[in-house]
Amino acid sequence: MSGTLDLVHLHWLPVFGWRQWRFLRCLAFAVRLVLLRIHGVPLVWTIHNLLPHESSHPRLDWLLRRTVAGLSSGLIVHGRSAQQQAIETWGLRDESRFAVIPHGNYMGDYPNSIGRAAARRRLALEDTDLVFLFLGAVRPYKGVLELIEAFRQLAGEHTVLVVAGKPLDDDFTREIQRACAGVESIRFHPGFVPDEEIQVYMNAADAVVLPYRHLLSSGGALLAMSFGKPCVGPAMGCLADVLDESGAFLYDPESKTGLLEGMQRAIDVRDTLAQMGEYNRQKASQWTWEKAASATRALYDRCLSEAGSARRDTVR
Repeated sequence: MSGTLDLVHLHWLPVFGWRQWRFLRCLAFAVRLVLLRIHGVPLVWTIHNLLPHESSHPRLDWLLRRTVAGLSSGLIVHGRSAQQQAIETWGLRDESRFAVIPHGNYMGDYPNSIGRAAARRRLALEDTDLVFLFLGAVRPYKGVLELIEAFRQLAGEHTVLVVAGKPLDDDFTREIQRACAGVESIRFHPGFVPDEEIQVYMNAADAVVLPYRHLLSSGGALLAMSFGKPCVGPAMGCLADVLDESGAFLYDPESKTGLLEGMQRAIDVRDTLAQMGEYNRQKASQWTWEKAASATRALYDRCLSEAGSARRDTVR
């Protein structure tokens, strides 16, 4: 086995369940990782989340992730807050295995040629509208229903909320449609957003809302920053690492009115939103994929060196 593999890098772990055949698959997966370590093959795991977002078996999912974390020679997280959450969640003691490698930006990865006016015409938005945007997979854990409820409470004329992305399923689509009913200033665009259309939504927006119930890392925040948009979101996970008050309206995730207050603060300083977005764009420009690749390679080299030393010690 060690003759064909130098190192294994895991990203998203498989999701299993308590049914017998699924549990056996989970056990087989864990055994294969143990065998890799026995044969001296180091494991690296990029921790994107602590549990699957729609986990139906959180205890089993926790156990699998704790096992993988314990077996891994290197653990990649996108921020210090994420590292601390992982340590506390799984009771990890060896912090030296962690590598904090910021998520790369998306500058140049998506078309970005349409201007604000043209983008707003495409979406039937007025020039005077203050537009909040939620963009991406529309899932319950992302707090979309809470976002709609908070927006309904805003006392803002010429304020619009655009929700665009593919919902979890038909039932959740209908639930969102019911939540939006009767409010013309909420525009729901269900369905997958192609790469070339992302620029339309981003460049039409004044601020991007990331109302997650829970998260560890967020590519959505880097996408918004890459398009030069200020953000509204909870001060948790990597949002607290990549965003600050100069480019975001962060709120206490435990506060029932935090999201509403964050959006209201954005309305109150609407004249500064473009400046805040430019601050985010400049900040995100430092997090390149080239730097992420270099840091990942350095972690690989370290893990391989440690594995080689362990093998030599065993031979002696």
